[in-house]
Amino acid sequence: MADDKPMEFAHMWGAQVRLPCDMGDDVLRDAIESVREELNNLEATQGDWEGPAGSEIVERIKRKFDSKWSPSWHVVIGRSYGSFVTHETRQFVSFKINDKAVMLYKV
Repeated sequence: MADDKPMEFAHMWGAQVRLPCDMGDDVLRDAIESVREELNNLEATQGDWEGPAGSEIVERIKRKFDSKWSPSWHVVIGRSYGSFVTHETRQFVSFKINDKAVMLYKV
Protein backbone atom coordinates (compact mmCIF):
# COMPACT_ATOMS: atom_id res chain seq x y z
CA MET A 1 0.00 0.00 0.00
CA ALA A 2 1.20 3.51 -0.78
CA ASP A 3 2.59 5.77 1.91
CA ASP A 4 -0.49 7.31 3.55
CA LYS A 5 1.38 10.02 5.45
CA PRO A 6 0.29 13.51 4.42
CA MET A 7 2.89 15.57 2.56
CA GLU A 8 4.69 18.12 4.69
CA PHE A 9 5.44 21.60 3.43
CA ALA A 10 7.44 24.55 4.74
CA HIS A 11 6.75 28.15 3.73
CA MET A 12 9.93 29.69 2.32
CA TRP A 13 10.37 32.86 0.25
CA GLY A 14 6.72 32.92 -0.79
CA ALA A 15 6.39 29.25 -1.74
CA GLN A 16 5.24 26.04 -0.13
CA VAL A 17 8.31 23.78 -0.30
CA ARG A 18 7.74 20.05 -0.06
CA LEU A 19 9.76 18.38 2.68
CA PRO A 20 12.25 16.90 2.84
CA CYS A 21 13.98 19.36 0.51
CA ASP A 22 17.22 18.12 -1.04
CA MET A 23 18.68 21.47 -2.09
CA GLY A 24 20.95 24.10 -0.54
CA ASP A 25 19.33 27.33 0.62
CA ASP A 26 21.11 29.52 -1.93
CA VAL A 27 19.93 27.44 -4.90
CA LEU A 28 16.48 26.95 -3.36
CA ARG A 29 15.96 30.68 -2.89
CA ASP A 30 17.11 31.35 -6.46
CA ALA A 31 14.68 28.69 -7.75
CA ILE A 32 11.69 30.12 -5.89
CA GLU A 33 12.49 33.72 -6.78
CA SER A 34 13.13 32.86 -10.45
CA VAL A 35 9.86 30.98 -10.83
CA ARG A 36 7.86 33.61 -8.93
CA GLU A 37 9.34 36.39 -11.09
CA GLU A 38 8.52 34.55 -14.33
CA LEU A 39 4.96 33.78 -13.20
CA ASN A 40 4.42 37.40 -12.09
CA ASN A 41 5.69 38.66 -15.46
CA LEU A 42 3.28 36.32 -17.22
CA GLU A 43 0.36 37.58 -15.13
CA ALA A 44 1.37 41.22 -15.76
CA THR A 45 1.30 40.68 -19.51
CA GLN A 46 -1.88 38.58 -19.21
CA GLY A 47 -0.23 35.73 -21.03
CA ASP A 48 -1.87 32.34 -21.17
CA TRP A 49 0.01 29.70 -19.19
CA GLU A 50 -1.03 26.95 -21.56
CA GLY A 51 1.02 26.72 -24.73
CA PRO A 52 4.02 28.76 -25.83
CA ALA A 53 4.13 31.17 -22.86
CA GLY A 54 4.45 28.31 -20.36
CA SER A 55 7.12 26.59 -22.45
CA GLU A 56 9.10 29.83 -22.72
CA ILE A 57 9.06 30.31 -18.93
CA VAL A 58 10.35 26.80 -18.35
CA GLU A 59 13.07 27.27 -20.97
CA ARG A 60 14.23 30.60 -19.47
CA ILE A 61 14.47 29.11 -15.98
CA LYS A 62 16.37 26.09 -17.30
CA ARG A 63 18.85 28.30 -19.20
CA LYS A 64 19.37 30.50 -16.15
CA PHE A 65 20.07 27.51 -13.90
CA ASP A 66 22.33 25.81 -16.44
CA SER A 67 24.33 29.03 -16.69
CA LYS A 68 24.42 29.98 -13.01
CA TRP A 69 24.53 26.56 -11.31
CA SER A 70 26.08 24.45 -14.14
CA PRO A 71 24.20 22.02 -16.44
CA SER A 72 21.96 19.93 -16.68
CA TRP A 73 18.79 21.20 -14.98
CA HIS A 74 15.25 20.05 -15.66
CA VAL A 75 12.24 22.24 -14.91
CA VAL A 76 8.62 21.13 -14.65
CA ILE A 77 5.76 23.55 -13.96
CA GLY A 78 2.10 22.61 -14.02
CA ARG A 79 -1.09 22.39 -12.05
CA SER A 80 -0.90 18.67 -11.33
CA TYR A 81 1.55 15.93 -12.24
CA GLY A 82 3.27 12.86 -10.84
CA SER A 83 6.94 12.07 -11.07
CA PHE A 84 9.80 9.81 -10.12
CA VAL A 85 13.22 11.18 -10.97
CA THR A 86 16.87 10.43 -10.32
CA HIS A 87 18.93 13.51 -9.50
CA GLU A 88 22.26 14.65 -8.15
CA THR A 89 22.53 14.86 -4.38
CA ARG A 90 21.27 18.20 -3.02
CA GLN A 91 19.93 19.18 -6.45
CA PHE A 92 16.15 18.57 -6.20
CA VAL A 93 13.19 20.63 -5.04
CA SER A 94 9.42 20.49 -5.39
CA PHE A 95 7.31 23.47 -4.38
CA LYS A 96 4.05 25.31 -5.01
CA ILE A 97 3.45 28.94 -5.85
CA ASN A 98 -0.26 29.76 -5.91
CA ASP A 99 -1.88 27.11 -8.13
CA LYS A 100 1.37 26.03 -9.85
CA ALA A 101 3.41 23.00 -8.83
CA VAL A 102 7.12 23.28 -9.63
CA MET A 103 9.93 20.74 -9.74
CA LEU A 104 13.57 21.53 -10.45
CA TYR A 105 16.31 18.93 -10.46
CA LYS A 106 19.76 18.39 -11.86
CA VAL A 107 21.08 15.21 -13.45
